[in-house]
Amino acid sequence: DWCQPQSHLSRPAVGDTGMKELQWVGKDISELVEKITWSGDTKQVARQLSFALVSADNDPFIPQVAIKEGDFITMLEDGRPLFGGPVFDIEKTASGTVKSYLAIDLMFYINKSDINLIFDDTPEAITAAICTELGVPFGNAAITGIRVYAPCLGKKAYAAIMMAYTAASRQTGKKYIPLIQNINKVTVIERGTDSGVVLSGDYNLAEATYKTSLQNMVTKVQITDKNGNVLRTVEGETRFGIVQQKYQQEDGVDSMAAARALLKSVEQSGTITAISDCRAVSGYAIAIQEPLTGLYGRFYIDSDTHTFTNGKEEMKLTLAFENMMDEMEIKK
Repeated sequence: DWCQPQSHLSRPAVGDTGMKELQWVGKDISELVEKITWSGDTKQVARQLSFALVSADNDPFIPQVAIKEGDFITMLEDGRPLFGGPVFDIEKTASGTVKSYLAIDLMFYINKSDINLIFDDTPEAITAAICTELGVPFGNAAITGIRVYAPCLGKKAYAAIMMAYTAASRQTGKKYIPLIQNINKVTVIERGTDSGVVLSGDYNLAEATYKTSLQNMVTKVQITDKNGNVLRTVEGETRFGIVQQKYQQEDGVDSMAAARALLKSVEQSGTITAISDCRAVSGYAIAIQEPLTGLYGRFYIDSDTHTFTNGKEEMKLTLAFENMMDEMEIKK
């Protein structure tokens, strides 16, 4: 069974990491923590927790822990679970003063596992069935009520979930992303759900960068058959010139939709550094008020890194200006 939330010590502050509490198989090891880095992004989906522990094998005043590969690590904030996952990497220095660990949440198993199943059900039911197949706890999934036929033979479990939700998204107009919540439960949320975080240049925002680029623009896509014959052409905004690509039609794929997805105009990107707020994680949206850079309004978090060390809590976010889903087409 995957680790469930354990009881934890009641003291309000721990070690040098502010209000974060780190548990190893249910035991509080926060006083040994030198640094924690908690991160995620919308492409990898599985969140990671890297941490360094003070270690002195010959010092009787420093408690020793024997963390092994596969041991379950949990991080909490004021008793609220933020992360749970097994240890995958362990690194020790020659001096023996610091040991570093990397834990990854249970989306790792969804990302890495192949399945051979044929589905004819809603995306939410398909997600639950995949969790049952892999023995990973299921929490809940965004309700669509749309039945999807999806043959998933030799597909990654993550791809199967996204194919089903992509098909539903075509009808609902909503975007979706799977992630782990409540320590170990696979959950699918509407991507771009409001995190409740507001960042302001005169309060909690340390640095902001806004960038626009035309380097990846595509303004025309020619749809061809397998012999290279042009069947249709899709055009986008051409005021900056024409950059043309070709798309060869595929069986079971809406070629017009696929071609339109290749069109790109001005790309906007932004990054911010701010005081950490653990609600600001990939897949959610935040509000920013920083008019000097043009970052003013609602933005989507593509990647996040939260660092806790020496009483300092900082986060770095990569922002998206559009709510883009990791779309995957069903090939029948």
